[in-house]
Amino acid sequence: MVTTIVITLIFTFMIGYYAYFVIATSPKILNNTYNRRIDENASSVIRGTIYSRSKKRLAYTDTKGTDNDLTDDTREYPYGNVFSHAVGITTHGKYGLEKLCNYDLLSSQTNALEKIINDFSNTTERGCDVYTTLSVSTQKAAYHSLEGYKGAVFVMNPDTGAILSMVSRPSYNPNTIDDIWDEIINDSNDSRLVNRATQGKYIPGSIFKILTTLEYMKENKSYNSFSYYCDGEADFNKFSIECFDGTAHYSVDLKDAFAYSCNSAFSTIGDDLNISRFRKTANQLLFNQPLPLEMDYNESVFPLTKKSTQFDVTQTSIGQGKTTVTPAHMAMIASAIANNGILMKPYIINYIENSSGNTVKTTEQTEYKRLMSKAEAKQLQEYMAAVCDYGTARILGNSDYDAYGKTGTAELDKNDHINSWFVGYAKKGKKRVALAVVLENLPQGSNSATNCAKEIFDAYLD
Repeated sequence: MVTTIVITLIFTFMIGYYAYFVIATSPKILNNTYNRRIDENASSVIRGTIYSRSKKRLAYTDTKGTDNDLTDDTREYPYGNVFSHAVGITTHGKYGLEKLCNYDLLSSQTNALEKIINDFSNTTERGCDVYTTLSVSTQKAAYHSLEGYKGAVFVMNPDTGAILSMVSRPSYNPNTIDDIWDEIINDSNDSRLVNRATQGKYIPGSIFKILTTLEYMKENKSYNSFSYYCDGEADFNKFSIECFDGTAHYSVDLKDAFAYSCNSAFSTIGDDLNISRFRKTANQLLFNQPLPLEMDYNESVFPLTKKSTQFDVTQTSIGQGKTTVTPAHMAMIASAIANNGILMKPYIINYIENSSGNTVKTTEQTEYKRLMSKAEAKQLQEYMAAVCDYGTARILGNSDYDAYGKTGTAELDKNDHINSWFVGYAKKGKKRVALAVVLENLPQGSNSATNCAKEIFDAYLD
């Protein structure tokens, strides 16, 4: 009897582990860049095509050789630099969608009968085609908005989680990667292979005040009665924190402090917060946590603990200090706010078809997690609308759509260099879009990220 129970338990465990392996682990192994068995298919399978959401080719194989000789075939990227980080490359390692979908692109996934027919007819198999959620028009608008800058843009649909655009600059032309490879890997200043949209680790600046505001609301149910008199500077034990250019905002409530991005008010707010609860809220918003992204990314870091100094706490509360974020993560937070607190799981692959035109995989739109309550999201929406109506992003106030956002100016050094940020969303009728934009190493006073966001909003909602 005991032996039967033990064998049954072992068998049940093996079945469970096998199911887990097939569902969770096997796709990672199949797409692993060290899995040479998949890449060996490149000599006998024509690599599939990657399409935009409007079925425009983003990457395809130009079959110059015969059906039996694929050595002369080349991978073509019609949009060159525009989609370089999102789509990626297949030589010198794999990046982007070329890496994420490597198994599908090199696998026909047809039935056994078709494989037998292809073998007998000496017909080269074709890999699956990948249909993405990427929008060509939105990608172009995002790419051109960063002209002349280093930085990144991440754009998504808050209602579905569909990733519409992913831009990183400086970029490269994947069509000429073999010719420029040595130049790219020896240029440490530009780091052109890094997808800044998902892997860039940036000081957030004032966009982090979204979290500080949320935590203040959680700890103070009477937050609507908040009042602060700003004379341009907040004094603490051994240091002080100034508002931008020492500007005095005078008497402000919480909405005005948010709209004007008052450092004095927010450093004072942060100094009174419960750090353990603040950290819990940050974790709830996916800081120090894995992100629901299939592509390579870096986690955002919230550094405060019970042992943090007053200086660290106040700096973190205004988005300075040791906090780092990625544009992708901040776009997810904006998306959740737009969606009344619920983050839809971001996805970039819409569906995959085999060479026979049959759909073999489809991405279902799913709720990933509730990041905040509906009431909290609604309140943040009001504050973010004020930023665009009369605050630091008021250039968006006269648009023919409703804009919501938070600007950020992250100080980098003592030479007045900053990163410029905009995080938010816009809506027109039933159409909505969320995004994060960051521009690197600009002169103090630049608000360029808001201009970039406006260009993208205009293009998407026009």
